[in-house]
Amino acid sequence: MAEVFLKNFFKRYGEVVAVSDVSLHIHDKEFVVLVGPSGCGKSTTLRMIAGLEDITSGELYIGEKQVNEVAPKDRDIAMVFQNYALYPHMTVFQNMGFGLRLKKVPKKEIKERVEAAAEIVGLTPYLKRKPGTLSGGQRQRVALGRAIVRNPKVFLFDEPLSNLDAKLRVQMRMEISKLQRTLGVTTIYVTHDQTEAMSMADRIAVMKDGVLQQFDTPMHMYDHPANLFVAGFIGSPAMNMLPGKLDELKIFKDASGLFTLDLNGYLPSSIDAGEYVLGIRPENIRGDNRLNNPFYVPIQILADVVEPMGSDSYLYFKIGDISMTARLRPETAPQEQTAATLYIDRSKIHFFYAETGLNIKN
Repeated sequence: MAEVFLKNFFKRYGEVVAVSDVSLHIHDKEFVVLVGPSGCGKSTTLRMIAGLEDITSGELYIGEKQVNEVAPKDRDIAMVFQNYALYPHMTVFQNMGFGLRLKKVPKKEIKERVEAAAEIVGLTPYLKRKPGTLSGGQRQRVALGRAIVRNPKVFLFDEPLSNLDAKLRVQMRMEISKLQRTLGVTTIYVTHDQTEAMSMADRIAVMKDGVLQQFDTPMHMYDHPANLFVAGFIGSPAMNMLPGKLDELKIFKDASGLFTLDLNGYLPSSIDAGEYVLGIRPENIRGDNRLNNPFYVPIQILADVVEPMGSDSYLYFKIGDISMTARLRPETAPQEQTAATLYIDRSKIHFFYAETGLNIKN
């Protein structure tokens, strides 16, 4: 197996910079997810690692070897694509063994490796069938099996689950995670789905406009987002953001003047008065304070829409012109279009500089 080290990666198409100065150190056997909106540079970064795109500048190491000029087939990586990239005229067995056949691996060894991989991904009964007769999930397993038989140093996944329905995506992401832990292969996985990233990754790299925003473990990133973009991107429903001003007494007042929050004791003493953005996650807004928790402070709101989700209810309301979401226990959710009292957990607030968007704790 191998570490992967991206050092000062740049990718330019003429004057357009698709990837800007990205550096990542991915440990041996680690599962790293590159995540971000469309056009953020995550797939371009993956394709540079694979050798399918030239690196404009920067260095790429797989293991201890620099591979910038090494052909894709000689980088000892295996890539699983969004569209599976299977040959429709070949059987499952032939698809899984095709790469080995090109490398002139003996037929007996191909048979052994394909059958072993088919057992791992649950395809043993389907080896004689063609891809057109398989479900989407089974075709994805064929693509996984084809990667496994190569015994690569690194797995690369480019949005492999985006063509599957929601239920199958949940099942397949669990299977891929389990498979990666079993095989212990260093894995780099690209997705635009932050739920996939949170549930699968050892560490997540969040990208925006070709720039790396934060590289961290899922829970540390969730609890300590580096900036407003990461705070809004990671988490579902998204974090609520309220622009406003903080005075010398650590009293925060939102831009509308309708919302005031005493944050004395909840912010670093060194922070100055000025303009900031307060962030609060929907699950940190409560529908009651039966335990008289001193962290909780009441706010008066007008309930707009209540969306029952089974174990939770999402309450939508506004503070001034800013739309807000609270994730409540169903029994504490108010009726729509009624005045209600909610409670903000001050111990869970996030605070960002309005000018830079950076977290004050960075």
